[in-house]
Amino acid sequence: MLRFQRPHLPPTDEIGRYLALSREERWFSNGGPCWRQLQRHLSDRVGAYCVPVASGTLGLMAALAAIFDRGPAERTAVLMPSFTFVATAQAAVWAGLEPLLLDVDPDHWHLDPGALEQALQKRSDVGAVIAVSAFGTPPPAETRRRWEHACRESGVPLVVDSAAGFGAVAEDGTPIGAQGDVEVVSFHATKPFAIGEGGAVFTRDKELYERVEAAVNFGLGPDRKPTMPRGTNAKMSELHAATALAVLDSFDSILKRRRRSAMSIRRAGTGVSWQRESERSTFQFLPVALSDQVQRDELIESCRDKIEVRVYYEPLDTSMPERWEVAVGDLSTTHDLYQRLLCLPMANDLSETEVETIASVLSRGETLRLDRSAEPAHPRPSHPLRQGE
Repeated sequence: MLRFQRPHLPPTDEIGRYLALSREERWFSNGGPCWRQLQRHLSDRVGAYCVPVASGTLGLMAALAAIFDRGPAERTAVLMPSFTFVATAQAAVWAGLEPLLLDVDPDHWHLDPGALEQALQKRSDVGAVIAVSAFGTPPPAETRRRWEHACRESGVPLVVDSAAGFGAVAEDGTPIGAQGDVEVVSFHATKPFAIGEGGAVFTRDKELYERVEAAVNFGLGPDRKPTMPRGTNAKMSELHAATALAVLDSFDSILKRRRRSAMSIRRAGTGVSWQRESERSTFQFLPVALSDQVQRDELIESCRDKIEVRVYYEPLDTSMPERWEVAVGDLSTTHDLYQRLLCLPMANDLSETEVETIASVLSRGETLRLDRSAEPAHPRPSHPLRQGE
């Protein structure tokens, strides 16, 4: 069976070459030599201040702690799309905030800028907006500009959760990491930039950068005294920083291979829908929108025991135990996408045969119609379809 993801880490000797710097200084956490070198490289690549962290989720928590520690106490609501992974909302809840949900655009699958503009005009309790670069794809430049303008006009910081997006660049040349007031990426093992566990927080605001640095170190300032009430231990270890440096050495070629495989698979799917601008994605996996849920479920059945697939994103308004308010309008696009989307496998080292196997699934999906005379209208796969990092 072709696995949904096949995480890949650099060879031990490539990691060890960097880790030797830490061994030499006998410094294995708290901003050691590998961490400092990684911070410089990431900052130079994106053009923003950078704080490498222990995970993307912890980075998002630290960013929100840094923002809300200096914001009005009465603004405790956070606007975000319902179409996202649960960690987006969990970070807000950890920070003592109340998620308010919005729909996404049916074309590019990112936060609907019109809904955001309406919500910011309607609500006076919003302290931040969390937008999401869905599936590691940068939003269209005009969409991002509308997000940023709406937040700026309302005096509300814009946080962008781009977990899988590090390495992607928008159509106007803006790299992931340079969007909004602060942007967070993940280096989890299943991400294209894979180090096991890790992530990074980017911002062009020096004061906010310093507050994020404090937030990931128990809220302590440079003098080792508490500077904020909400802090945590989100520091990236030297071992993970060394791994990240080794990944960075070959990361551009990794992205090139993933994009080449994705484009080969996409050419087989002429009768399905793709996310706008997704050719710029990092392709953690390959999401495709089928015509309806019946076609999607038929395709899932045809993959059983051959190709492992997943469904994303289960809407926050139905998946979480707490039922959060929808800020404006409804979530019809979110629920429609969840019923039609299927995510196909991707890896750094897909062979030509594996690419052809995945492409053949899409070719079958355009014509496949199971004989449902003795089956339910919406057959459910016998293997579990899970979300994941």
